[in-house]
Amino acid sequence: MRSSSRLIMAFLAFGIHNPALADSTVDYSAGIGRSSNIFQDTTRLSAAYAEGKLGLRGSFDLEGGQFAYGLAASTRRVPSYRFADQETAGIELGYSADLGKAARLTLKGGIEHRRSGDIFLALPGAIVGYRKAEIAPTVSAGIAGAHHGGKSHATVSLSSLRRSRVHFTLPGVIPARLEADNALLDVTGGHIRPLFGGETGVTLQYRDNHVPFSQRQRYDRYPAQTLRGSLAYGRRFGESVTVMAELGLIHVASADLGASVRRTRPFLKGEVIWQPREGWKLTAKGAQETRLTDIDDPLGEYVRSYGISVEKALTERLKAGLAYERADSEWLYYDYDTRTDSLAATLTMAIDKKNAVTLEYGRMTRRERNAVENFTVHSLSARLAGSF
Repeated sequence: MRSSSRLIMAFLAFGIHNPALADSTVDYSAGIGRSSNIFQDTTRLSAAYAEGKLGLRGSFDLEGGQFAYGLAASTRRVPSYRFADQETAGIELGYSADLGKAARLTLKGGIEHRRSGDIFLALPGAIVGYRKAEIAPTVSAGIAGAHHGGKSHATVSLSSLRRSRVHFTLPGVIPARLEADNALLDVTGGHIRPLFGGETGVTLQYRDNHVPFSQRQRYDRYPAQTLRGSLAYGRRFGESVTVMAELGLIHVASADLGASVRRTRPFLKGEVIWQPREGWKLTAKGAQETRLTDIDDPLGEYVRSYGISVEKALTERLKAGLAYERADSEWLYYDYDTRTDSLAATLTMAIDKKNAVTLEYGRMTRRERNAVENFTVHSLSARLAGSF
């Protein structure tokens, strides 16, 4: 990981000081904070942390098309539990070009290297932690074109997560593998066209999450597929209200899915933004969807979420925000449910148009069917972020 970070930092330095890339943008963030539950679990261990992010992004014309690039590195240090330190380094490249007068091809590829740690076993007076490494490559190809008064698009993407053996903090313990690899195939197509002063669209999406056969039973992780069809509509009413909604059905299939599990469920995404006057912004959103990756269940989760947020400009440079979100997750492999409530309050002071300082208080509560697994997290952080 150290060599990957050094390579990314070298590219960033090259981009900052190379006149040929003068139109590129550097994004940065640096901050400190403290969490009452740094591992977000039932150990409820508090700790302070420091974190930083640095990225370079830009684009330029290349052989009749446009080439885009992005490089990023981040780090998080937890002095009390060094095995929980996090580092990431990644690169993303893209190329787009016109195919005739009405179609455009887009190609993208990237890879990210991650290192992090967690608690393996918490004993009275002793904690056994571990360090792990992951590599996440992704590639995609898409085509979009205008015809018959509307726009059609189709995209094929493949992303994977490859995990290594973990190294324990307890001397003498042999490194071992704890989780399975997975690869997600996503094929999405749709059509968008004007309707009643807004835009309407239809989308068809197929997703296939593959898990190597030899790792399924060993690491309790199983493959699944989803097929979604949905209709969407979006419109701006006057100068103050914007409405976006998508409704449809999503079907999940897997040889490891229980016979009593509902295969077909509603799919929903909606958002309403209201700006009643200058300096005010209220947002309400909701969603219902089946997730196959970044989950706690071995197979998939049907998640119903909704949230509301408000932003208020206190002065020309000072802005306050308050956001609440609830997510109810129904596991598909195990008969188990979880609920997560998140609350965030922020105060942001702009230094100029591109840089700002933010203070944030957060509270997250996790409730599970097994009450022993419930926990709450309080956090307070301050960070400086911007671009140049």
